[in-house]
Amino acid sequence: MLLFQLTLKIIRRSKLERLIDILRVVAGSNLIKQTHIMYRANLTWDELKKDLQWLMDLKLIERTLMSEGIFYRITSIGSDALSHFEKIELILKLNQEEKLYDEKRLPYVTRSL
Repeated sequence: MLLFQLTLKIIRRSKLERLIDILRVVAGSNLIKQTHIMYRANLTWDELKKDLQWLMDLKLIERTLMSEGIFYRITSIGSDALSHFEKIELILKLNQEEKLYDEKRLPYVTRSL
């Protein structure tokens, strides 16, 4: 009998990655509630509360009170910050792809006796 062992590796996001994910989620909606951000950004409630406060302190998002509840929206500063992060992400991705391409082109080294 064959036994297969499945090992799940948990890859944790850095705080910066979480914040960028929140900015992306909020930027994708005009107004969005906390719970929707939590589910779409895949965060715990405690992480979300801390990160939302941090982003509000930096003026990257703002909270709006409406008759239907509390909503969040990205600010112009937040949009600019997200745009810069996405440019950096693209540059890093292109550099990584270029590096992989160069490694594939390297000639094989053979030893002669």
